[in-house]
Amino acid sequence: MSPIDEWRTTGSVGTVRKVRFRNRAVHTAVAPILIATAILLLTAPPSAFAWWKPPQQLSWYWQLSGTVNNSQPAAAYDIDGFDNDRPEVSTLHAAGKRVICYIDVGTWENWRPDASKFPSSVLGNNNGWPGERWLDIRQLSVLEPIMTTRFQMCKQKGFDAVEPDNIDGWENSTGFPISAQDQLTYDEWVAQEVHSLGLAVLQKNDPEQATELQSHFDGVLDEQCNEYSECSSFKPYLSAGKPVLNAEYNLSTSQFCAADNRAGIMGALYNLNLDGTVYQPCWSGSPGFGAPAGRPRGVGWSVQIAARPLGVAHGTTTVRLTCPRGQSYCDGTVEIVASAPYQRAGVLGRQHFHISGNRSAAVKLVLSSAALAKLRGRSSIPVSVRVAARNRAGKHSNSRRATTLRIR
Repeated sequence: MSPIDEWRTTGSVGTVRKVRFRNRAVHTAVAPILIATAILLLTAPPSAFAWWKPPQQLSWYWQLSGTVNNSQPAAAYDIDGFDNDRPEVSTLHAAGKRVICYIDVGTWENWRPDASKFPSSVLGNNNGWPGERWLDIRQLSVLEPIMTTRFQMCKQKGFDAVEPDNIDGWENSTGFPISAQDQLTYDEWVAQEVHSLGLAVLQKNDPEQATELQSHFDGVLDEQCNEYSECSSFKPYLSAGKPVLNAEYNLSTSQFCAADNRAGIMGALYNLNLDGTVYQPCWSGSPGFGAPAGRPRGVGWSVQIAARPLGVAHGTTTVRLTCPRGQSYCDGTVEIVASAPYQRAGVLGRQHFHISGNRSAAVKLVLSSAALAKLRGRSSIPVSVRVAARNRAGKHSNSRRATTLRIR
């Protein structure tokens, strides 16, 4: 029998399995490679190959402040990664729940234990919340080691996934010229780094970039997609069988649950403090399912944006804003941001405003000539009007509305 046609019989008693080696010389050369590969597969950590894949119909509970209520009937809990240690995560695991680690990757928070590691060169404008400032995500060499350490903390505490907050700086007033591509580069690095630790990762907000980011993330957590008419932006996730989690603050469940359920979105009502005092999920079988709800406790206030298209005349446009009743005044910034598929044009215009309570005002914005140049030839584009404001008491509020900018 020649080496080429050699057959070997292997197996235990009563079982015969024939393995044919086409060429002994090839077999001899390949064997060490196969053995080395087998050793790598056997010794490599599981995190190198797989992580939790959240189901599309994922019931979830979100609490970022106060003592976590461990009794909610949800399959996944999203809690603060710094404020909760391994025993809390273990308690939730023992109850059969997955646990998501909330970590801020886009803003600096002055109360975090690693706050001193951020140099002043990466700290930008306040993002509307006390003690928070936008980060210059273009400085990857500075931020990556800090964020990697945070993700490793999530892993060490036993979390199953990460919710990276504030990954939409490119469409906000950060104090830095962050482009849409800068944001995509950073967000994709975040997803890759989290996955390398064997953890799932959710996209947070940023509907304009959902199409580009879907392949990198395992799902999305968005805030107020019904209020801002942006839920359809997350169809790429739904089409891929991934969960879309939606948190509403200012609508009653009767105003959004039916739409979320039809779309396959896992929606729930919370309050802005995310302290566990308001939780009304939309999915069947949950406490509060289909229950009427008025304005939730602790929601606060917001500047109202008129629902109408925006016209452009001589490089300017006007947005009508209303400071709600009960406020002495509303002081802040309004900006217009190009939406998909024109999101790369970025921020088109920005203007400060100061409006007395229970009053409306037409705020004029001068549009960026450079941004408009990118849209040359377009008669109208979808945009998002964003408002960041504060009242006399120093309380902050953010509001947003999707509309159309008629360029000509």
